[in-house]
Amino acid sequence: MFKKIIPILLILISINAYSQKCKTDKDPFTDEIITSFDFHNKIVYFEIKNDSITFTTTFFYRGERKHEFNEGSEILFKLEEGSKIGLKTIKKTKPKIENVTTSKVNPFLYGFRGGFNIGNSQNYTTYSFTFLLTKNELKKLAESKIEIIRIPDTDEGEHADLLAKGETKQKMKAIKRGASCIMESI
Repeated sequence: MFKKIIPILLILISINAYSQKCKTDKDPFTDEIITSFDFHNKIVYFEIKNDSITFTTTFFYRGERKHEFNEGSEILFKLEEGSKIGLKTIKKTKPKIENVTTSKVNPFLYGFRGGFNIGNSQNYTTYSFTFLLTKNELKKLAESKIEIIRIPDTDEGEHADLLAKGETKQKMKAIKRGASCIMESI
């Protein structure tokens, strides 16, 4: 009996962890219905309000940067099936400096309680790019995996290509999940 319950619980937990989670709220002042998808505190964020589809995604750049991206800055998405989507920002994107501290215990360096704590602190600049999507763009993001994201760099005219690895891969999956979730709400 116990052996049958564990696989069922694991399936239910994994379905819950990977399911699309859209949230529908009512604006308390305007009574408008707002449907949204939020991945890790707006690292990926979709919202439908008054038939407008807004998509915001945040990218982290190493070091402190002061560059501001103008309205109309473009981010490109290359999809698995070969098509490309170019999205232009709908507002100016300003930098936000964040200090990220990481630490780990190194078991090979013996000291107090079996190891030394090794810490690292680095400044990052975050930029949150906001776009207004068409239903067709949303559909493309929902139906195909993203292979590469090309983001503007802070150096004039330069760009950086982000491949599906590590945290970027999680972000790409979240974009697909969020777009799918919002598509189901339309």
